Amino acid sequence: MAARKRSLRDLAAKSRKDGLAAANTGPVAGRIAELDPGLVHTGGLAGRLDVSQAEIATLAESLRNAGQKVPILVRPHPERPGEYEIVAGRRRLAACRLAGISVRAEIQDLDDTALVMGQAIENIAREDLTYIERAKLAARMVDEAGLDDKDIDTAFSCGKTDRSRYLKIGRGVPDDILSFVGKAPGIGRPRWEKLVAQMAADETALPRMREALAAANTEDGGVGDSDARFSYLYEAAFRSEPSSKPTEAKPPAGHEIWVSSHDKPVGTIKRTGSGVQLTLRDAPKPGFLDWLAENGELLVVQMLREYEAHRFVEDISDAVNDEQEDE
Repeated sequence: MAARKRSLRDLAAKSRKDGLAAANTGPVAGRIAELDPGLVHTGGLAGRLDVSQAEIATLAESLRNAGQKVPILVRPHPERPGEYEIVAGRRRLAACRLAGISVRAEIQDLDDTALVMGQAIENIAREDLTYIERAKLAARMVDEAGLDDKDIDTAFSCGKTDRSRYLKIGRGVPDDILSFVGKAPGIGRPRWEKLVAQMAADETALPRMREALAAANTEDGGVGDSDARFSYLYEAAFRSEPSSKPTEAKPPAGHEIWVSSHDKPVGTIKRTGSGVQLTLRDAPKPGFLDWLAENGELLVVQMLREYEAHRFVEDISDAVNDEQEDE
């Protein structure tokens, strides 16, 4: 926390020459003051995709009972004397408004560039910022706020490889798709990366996703939480279009399943438009097919464990490659 505060104050020192506080008739920059929340306006870029109103209500109740321990960070508003723009602490500000109490704020002189950098530093310091929130924030810092690509390295404490990935993914996911999915806390970089690559490689992927999105918006109860909504559109992106002549379409080829005790394949497994199909023609052991029919969920549980172990090794390998590329 101390390092982050020092960074924000360094930004303030660099931009103080613009004299924003001198042009503002409110409390002096560099001090903590009690402000009317109505005088603090949005500014710069918001880092979070969605904020739970229940979370704000809980925080508001806590502030009423225990008071505000950590001040928000604001800068003097460049166009409204006596008013301010929020740099860090949007949830605390919203909670103070809801609670009907004044907000404690640290006032710092920040120009537009320092404002966005300060917000990025604050957002990245939060452990609950998801991968797609980071990627979208990085893209907006460059595309909307006009910062240099290398400013991403400073704000995110990352190298050029991660910066490139943030920008590619942040730019590659359309706003309507992201608005539907939300922050997707359980979805990491590999799946977002694959989704963006699929949209780039298959021009029909995005239209399929938007059709699925429209269908979901008309259904009662929706599609579940943010992670479930991602999976819903992810599956739509990779779903093959049905053939216009189904009678001429060839069924997808499956992979043969071999076991050491047999001299011929015991079955096949193949990916279909609706899922994965496993067909066993011959039992590796007597009674196995009957047992499998009654205990198929055990097979799924075991395969999920194998997949999670595979993903873990894959993520470690990616991290090692990133370090080597950055050296």
